[in-house]
Amino acid sequence: MKKITKKQMALTSAIVVLGIGGITIGVVNHNNTVHAQQIAKAKAQKAKVKVEQKAKAEKLAKEKEAAQQKEVATLLATATANPSDNSIKAVNDAIAKLTDQKAKAKDNELVKALNARLSLIKKAEAAVKDYQGHATDANKQKVAQEAINNLKDKNDQDVKSQLQKLFDESNKQAQEAAKSAQASQKASSTTGTNNNAKSTDTQTNDTPAVAESGTNNQTTSNVNSGNNTYVPNTPNTGGGSNTASNGNSGNAASNSNSNNSSNNGGGNTNNNNSNNNNSGGGNVTPPVSHVFQAWVKNKAGVVIWTQNCSTWAEASQAAANYGNSQFASGNFDIGNYGVTQIS
Repeated sequence: MKKITKKQMALTSAIVVLGIGGITIGVVNHNNTVHAQQIAKAKAQKAKVKVEQKAKAEKLAKEKEAAQQKEVATLLATATANPSDNSIKAVNDAIAKLTDQKAKAKDNELVKALNARLSLIKKAEAAVKDYQGHATDANKQKVAQEAINNLKDKNDQDVKSQLQKLFDESNKQAQEAAKSAQASQKASSTTGTNNNAKSTDTQTNDTPAVAESGTNNQTTSNVNSGNNTYVPNTPNTGGGSNTASNGNSGNAASNSNSNNSSNNGGGNTNNNNSNNNNSGGGNVTPPVSHVFQAWVKNKAGVVIWTQNCSTWAEASQAAANYGNSQFASGNFDIGNYGVTQIS
């Protein structure tokens, strides 16, 4: 066997070392390549996840926005059919949650129209209520009817019909009350005319004729001081004297008339002395009576009770008593009461 020299051994060792080194370098390079691939793969996976998450979030946002717009549409439909403070507030709260500014602006315009309609409805309701309490007020009647006529939206026709019905009922009651008041005033006026007819006091003094002979002296006295008392003359046919007195107590100026007449037939003499004292100024007119009508109205301004009295105080007390008794019994529809002089 050939002996290996040192030179050969050194060369062999170098080759071995190089081979091992080459293997090591290859392993390192391989590892580096794998690691780089792993990093790149991780980055790609991370980017993919991020993209997927973003797409998912956008999808959820779109779904949420669509659901919110659907809720707004539902609430708008409810408020459109029956606008009220609560229904419009619910719409505004739902619109505030929208993220689509274009859709939000469009919905806000619809809400403005709802607010305008609601304002007209409230105005009409207030005007009709005011007219119900003052049905005889022509100005309030006009305002109420105009407010009803301003409800022109097709969705407000039910409210408009209801308010018109209330208006017509109050208007009918006012017309009936006016007719009743006119009839009552006419009847009272006729009664007052009959009761206030003037009367005239007339007094006749009849002196009975003297049919027999002799002398008949008769004296008649009339005194009128406002109250007439009549005492008939008593004839005297026995030739003596006959004195009759027709008088009313009083004191004032006296008018005296003496009438002496003589009849030349059979020697009969008839002396008639008449004294008239008038201190009352002639005919006396009784004091004029008045009629006062007590009345009570309900809250709609319709007269529901009347009573005629001879004095203002009596009528005022009667109206107060009736109104208070109705209120005490639970009739809270009583509006006011008063007194009217009708004659």
